[in-house]
Amino acid sequence: MYKRLPILIYGILVLLIGILLVLSSYCSFKMITLSTGITLIVAGLFAFLAAYVQEKKQVQFVYHSLHSLAMILYGSTILLFGISIERFIDFTTFLFVFYAVSEIIFCNWLFNLNQKTIYKTIIIRFLLGLAIGFSAAMVMNFKSYQLESFGVLFVLVGVNMILYTPAMKGKENPVVESNL
Repeated sequence: MYKRLPILIYGILVLLIGILLVLSSYCSFKMITLSTGITLIVAGLFAFLAAYVQEKKQVQFVYHSLHSLAMILYGSTILLFGISIERFIDFTTFLFVFYAVSEIIFCNWLFNLNQKTIYKTIIIRFLLGLAIGFSAAMVMNFKSYQLESFGVLFVLVGVNMILYTPAMKGKENPVVESNL
């Protein structure tokens, strides 16, 4: 359970930001930028902790390390440079495109491992990555409800982190080895 706790907290924080953005019409822009920036920096720290816990599992370590850096960089950028709604949307789009690409690359890495994998989970994560990337690009084309739409994407990412079923099994032992 301890190895999964940082990922659970990371997922909950991302989910909460999603809910905030879905309800953004009731919040000031300053509250949105401060809440998003600070919460995602903290979420990035928990992603780093998840990477540290997974340090013997190279793929998971790299995956969580990249997400950690992305969340901390995104949160800091929002706090420092998110002075307008347009910039906030641009930075958020970039974050989701990064998330989509990293999810797809992660799935590719899992396919290339010498371990048994749970293909259903990998395919679901691959499709989720594609859907997030495609949705982020679509949101950029529609001016109404952009923050709310990004909120839905954050909710999907948070739920993915919370409910993630490990995608790898140990070679000798049928018990799941990885706790992404």
